[in-house]
Amino acid sequence: SVTWPAMDALLAEDPADNADVGIVHFDAHTDLLPERLGVPYCFATWAYHANERLGRGERLLQLGIRASGRDRGHWEPSLGVRQIWADEARAMSPEALADTVVTHLRALGLRRIYVSNDLDGTDKHWAAACGTPEPDGLTPAHVEGVLQALAGKFQLMGADLVELAP
Repeated sequence: SVTWPAMDALLAEDPADNADVGIVHFDAHTDLLPERLGVPYCFATWAYHANERLGRGERLLQLGIRASGRDRGHWEPSLGVRQIWADEARAMSPEALADTVVTHLRALGLRRIYVSNDLDGTDKHWAAACGTPEPDGLTPAHVEGVLQALAGKFQLMGADLVELAP
């Protein structure tokens, strides 16, 4: 639940004022519910609300998704997000994934990026000390490759690391 307060502080209420902002979100889960058990702002809803503040348009880029009640065919068209599910990402080299991410963000004209790294986006082999470890996730090389590719190409607005539960 730490990501939403950062998003609330960093993103303007009017999506037009966030026209150059994107979010790169590593996670096994989409966090795209408008509410969970009647709670509008929590760990499972922050990405939905941040995406609304962005004005949709594929400016929320999710990497490593694989534990969802709905498939990509639901999330991308209904909420205007861009997703690279874990199986697709793992089929790419870390460099190819990084290039895909940078190319996507540049094509949208984004300059400022927020990075949210939920550790369960990384395979449980490397990230077992998280709240919800999941198999078949990203490798550390994929995550590091994307982060290195973003450095120097975009202004980093902020970042978080969530689900660390040693």
